[in-house]
Amino acid sequence: MINKKSIYVYIAATLAMLIPAPGRFACGVILVLELNVLMLAGTLLKDLIKKLELHQVGTVMLLSMLIAVTMLIRQIVAFSIPEMAIQLGFIMYLPTVSSFFIGYMFGDPYSSLRNSLAKNMKHSLLYSIFALVFFLLRDIAGFGTITLLTNHGVQEIVLFNSGKIDALVFFATIPGALVCTAGILILYVYVINKLEIVKNAELIND
Repeated sequence: MINKKSIYVYIAATLAMLIPAPGRFACGVILVLELNVLMLAGTLLKDLIKKLELHQVGTVMLLSMLIAVTMLIRQIVAFSIPEMAIQLGFIMYLPTVSSFFIGYMFGDPYSSLRNSLAKNMKHSLLYSIFALVFFLLRDIAGFGTITLLTNHGVQEIVLFNSGKIDALVFFATIPGALVCTAGILILYVYVINKLEIVKNAELIND
């Protein structure tokens, strides 16, 4: 079952990355991709630091590398989708905090590179699902749209006029994002725990 540590990590990572971000699905896709690239690069660098026994400067090296990778990703986004880079702004640096936090909380200094990659990327991908659902629901509820990344930039699919429904406009705000986070997290924990129960029952029957 999902434990309290995982819940605390999701809450902290959400507050760091999702709440300040625009409630657009396209923004979420970019931030989630960035998060997973940072998690992969960070895991590889941590293993290199461990092998070279650079423990005293390991944290500084890791943070410096994560920031450098973030800057590179931001330049790629600015070149390929300029309007998205402008809309996200400094928010593109927030996945750096989330990836460092997730890697720190779930990292095992005695684990092999293979196990570390499997564990860190698993938690990163699970959090990515949570984040994408969060952005999708905010996009639909708060703006009445679904924004997608295409070859021609950002495409907005209008579902309904959210401005005519005052209660839904609330989800486009920061307080609305907090309420949305709480609801999704409760549902997420419930589904994960149910899947774990089914999985354990199948193992017992086998």
